[in-house]
Amino acid sequence: MGFPPSYPPPPDGPPAYTYPPVLGPYQVSRNLWLGIGAVIVIVVLLLGVMGYVFVGYAYASTRISDAAGAVNSASAHRGYVNNTFDLLQQQVSSIGTVMDNKMGKSNSGQLVSESRLMSRTVAGDDQSLATARRGLHDQRWLTSITSSGRLAGEAARVDLARKAVAAIRSAAADYVLLGEFLQAYYQAMIDWDTLLADAKDNDFVGAAGADSLFSTDLASALQISNAPGLPVEFNEFLVAVQAYATDIGKVLNAIAARDKSAFDAADKLVLADLAKANAIDITSTPAKINSYYKHYRDDFNSDMDKATA
Repeated sequence: MGFPPSYPPPPDGPPAYTYPPVLGPYQVSRNLWLGIGAVIVIVVLLLGVMGYVFVGYAYASTRISDAAGAVNSASAHRGYVNNTFDLLQQQVSSIGTVMDNKMGKSNSGQLVSESRLMSRTVAGDDQSLATARRGLHDQRWLTSITSSGRLAGEAARVDLARKAVAAIRSAAADYVLLGEFLQAYYQAMIDWDTLLADAKDNDFVGAAGADSLFSTDLASALQISNAPGLPVEFNEFLVAVQAYATDIGKVLNAIAARDKSAFDAADKLVLADLAKANAIDITSTPAKINSYYKHYRDDFNSDMDKATA
């Protein structure tokens, strides 16, 4: 048996077919964990963004709900406010027809008390609206991206409701001043009734006392005759009547002194004062007063309509 033939040596250069080098186990593990870590970071960021969006939206929704509740609560008083305006208007309208000055003073006192009650009622609404308005801007870092438009829209509604409430509070404050003037006015007229009654009974001592009180109360009424919405006719009438009260004092002094010439001179002044006072027509003043206060009511209802639309 012979030996196998010898094979020729391999040619120069790399073999025609080779296998890729096998990586070590450490390098495979590190790359895998880097990839997994990157995925985890991305997932965490996505969850964080989603959580931010969800929490911000939910927080803003809560604040918007609180604001809407405050607006609706203020709107719920609309019936009461409009009914009160009707009542105040009726009381003002009675000025031109009241025949009993004591009744006129009583009605004026009700006008004051009802106006103050209306002011206190809507004051609570304004506090709630103001609190809700501030709440809409809490945690802006959380809500600015997700709900800025919704919050701005609700803030505008709250602002309209607060504007409506402000109109009522202004009207109530003005009505209080008007009512206080009318109380002083009717008190002076009550004094005048007392003066005339004493003079009719020839009680000149009593009439002198009534005239002194009459002059004092007229001065008090004149000091507040610039009440909001009060027509100038009242001031002019009181000025004429104040002159009358002064000249009546001269008549009473002449009677006490039994001075006929002084009496005649003073009596002429009294007649002139009465003519001047009677020339001033205050029967049209209720319509003027109600016209002044009408815009408050209109503004209230208009702004509240917009706030609740």
